[in-house]
Amino acid sequence: MSIEETARNFTQAVAENREADYQSYWADDIVSLEPDGPMARVEGREALLEKHAWWSANAEVHDSSTEGPFVSSDQFAVRYEMDVTMDGERTQMKEVGMYTVRDGKIAEERFFYDQG
Repeated sequence: MSIEETARNFTQAVAENREADYQSYWADDIVSLEPDGPMARVEGREALLEKHAWWSANAEVHDSSTEGPFVSSDQFAVRYEMDVTMDGERTQMKEVGMYTVRDGKIAEERFFYDQG
């Protein structure tokens, strides 16, 4: 599968909240990076599943959208917008996810967002 197909299929699965489908694109040794916080660096499929479980337990997502993917070489980016309530505070979040693909699987995901 080409990087373009991987990127397109993964992004569509995320947009449609098809967890099993988008998780099938993760490498077993995937690394997930955030700018800061207790889960700033998560390594491995099981740890990333725990990170997703934490998000589901702590965030109420009212609406979300994706834009992309934008592909270059072995990477692709996706722009996300979310209307979410966390810790009783409703906010509009915007972030970019940068994904690095190795052997047809996502080996790294890195997120960029305004921390202000």
